[in-house]
Amino acid sequence: MNKTTTVRVDIETYEGLKKLSQQLNQPMQKIIQEALAEYKRKVILSATAEAFAALKENNKLWQEEIEERQLWENTLQDGIEK
Repeated sequence: MNKTTTVRVDIETYEGLKKLSQQLNQPMQKIIQEALAEYKRKVILSATAEAFAALKENNKLWQEEIEERQLWENTLQDGIEK
């Protein structure tokens, strides 16, 4: 069995979670788990976008990235499957 703990939230957050739980017919714990997973994905994608933006600002590094991508694209045409 999974261990659990208590997390304090304000009443507005609790009521919103409760309403969503009822609407979706899902336990509050599942809604929180899915919301956390989605938030983690959002954070990762945002950090990735920021890293690429910084990379693009450095012409030398961006050119190296483009050249490496071209090398990898060549492997798609090498006739080797999986």
